[in-house]
Amino acid sequence: MKFSSLVVRKIFILLGIVAAMIFEVVPVFANQMVSGADLKKEIHAFLATKNFVGDPAISDTRLFPNCLTGIKVKPMFGSIKTVELACADPGGFKIAIRTNAVRLGEHVVSDQETNMKGLGRKFLKQKVKAPEKNFFLVLSRSLQKGKVLSEEDIRLKQTRKQNLSGYFTKASDVVGRTLKKTLSVNQVLLSRHLEIDWDIRKGQKIIMQSTAGPVTIENSGVAQADAQVGELLKVENEQSGKIVEGIVVSRKKIRILTK
Repeated sequence: MKFSSLVVRKIFILLGIVAAMIFEVVPVFANQMVSGADLKKEIHAFLATKNFVGDPAISDTRLFPNCLTGIKVKPMFGSIKTVELACADPGGFKIAIRTNAVRLGEHVVSDQETNMKGLGRKFLKQKVKAPEKNFFLVLSRSLQKGKVLSEEDIRLKQTRKQNLSGYFTKASDVVGRTLKKTLSVNQVLLSRHLEIDWDIRKGQKIIMQSTAGPVTIENSGVAQADAQVGELLKVENEQSGKIVEGIVVSRKKIRILTK
């Protein structure tokens, strides 16, 4: 009986140690990450300085490495419809995000005042007449599932269609991407019609970067799955054959998570 009591006591002590280790590791991991929701706040703040509002096309739960030098936001292609968010930290990241920005007072919503999260500023959304026509990329001919798009396959067309999401206006955003389904001529091309444009492909050779204090070490590895910037990815170390996990920071590099 005394033996059983001793064993039970040791088990409870062991469980307490494991629980303490878990609660110690979770905050460390969280401090290494920036979420898509955090990036949205950076974009909202940037748009507000230009007298714009928007709905950034990025998931709130997507993860990125924490940026000690601060995240910089700047417009791309001469427009704030798409912005680049960059971190200048060693092994930092760059990502392009569509903002869906409109000038304040030009969007069609209710007359109610809204407080944009993280800005502390209030804007009055006004009702205005929506434009009758917009330009969208459409197919210049019918195409089969699996077709890789070229410039000859698409063209800009003015159409009365409204309330579309995930549409394209620039050929550079779709050329080289693959159709997920068969589409007919003059059909508006949407993001859901295309295969995901992965930043890293399974089997691709990439750089694995790990940091220990002031020392940064880089090794080569092979990606074990498809992934995008900000996602967790398992990689096989080419030298040791060991599988490690890290955050994708570019199309050729991951940052190994420290334990």
